[in-house]
Amino acid sequence: MTNTSCSTALFKDRELTAALDAIAEVGFPQAELNVREPHVYGADAQEQQRLINLFASHSVQARTMHAPSGRSILGTLDQEWHQESVDILAPHIRMAGNLGLTEVVIHPIPSRTLVPDDADPTLRQRMEDGIRRSLDALLPTIEEAGVRVTLENLPYPDYPLNNMGDLRSVIEPYPSASVGLILDFGHAGRVGRDPSDELRAAGERLCGTHMHDIEVGDDLVDHHSPALGYFDWAAIRRTFDEIGYQGPWTMEVSKTSREESLEELATEIAHWLAGWL
Repeated sequence: MTNTSCSTALFKDRELTAALDAIAEVGFPQAELNVREPHVYGADAQEQQRLINLFASHSVQARTMHAPSGRSILGTLDQEWHQESVDILAPHIRMAGNLGLTEVVIHPIPSRTLVPDDADPTLRQRMEDGIRRSLDALLPTIEEAGVRVTLENLPYPDYPLNNMGDLRSVIEPYPSASVGLILDFGHAGRVGRDPSDELRAAGERLCGTHMHDIEVGDDLVDHHSPALGYFDWAAIRRTFDEIGYQGPWTMEVSKTSREESLEELATEIAHWLAGWL
């Protein structure tokens, strides 16, 4: 389990030290830091020092960070929004470097609720331009911090840039040491994409995983345990071997399925992952 990790989002009901204790209890050596309260309170110098001290004394090490989302994205649609996002993302990238993390997960595109007209035929090009403009602005900070930012596929059906192939085409000109991709399995399923196809499309630019499954019902609800078995996880494992993936195996499970406790869910996903690997 040395390259495995669990998102702190699983234990968003408690403060960070208690969340890390629960993650350690089931055997995860690393965590993805979800930068939301009550785990992280901004990215100023005082908060950075608190986190440095916390991880220096804890058995679980921080491996990656999920940056703020919402409006804090790369594919902004105007200059004011662009500057707002850069001003929020840059300090978190610096904090990730100070914590010794390897990657920072960033959402590349806005949700539909942030787009005035999602039928606009120029929307894809505007989002692509926004991603490149933001990466250009952030690249000096990324390189100075010594981390890599990874762009995540998002669960917006019939929407531009919601898959690995499209995102890879946008990041192709950027150095792989600084910019990569992360595949979110539940998001892929919600937009009707086969995870194995998405893995192949990402190829060597894949640097991270958000592993979780879908509960089938009236809606496809993600962030459930892979033990539910909606995806063909055996085929997915073979595809990882096919592309030579070397990054972390990060569980981003945050929802119970059978009225189990969060501790029971953590135990289940840790055992599942150890067996699957």
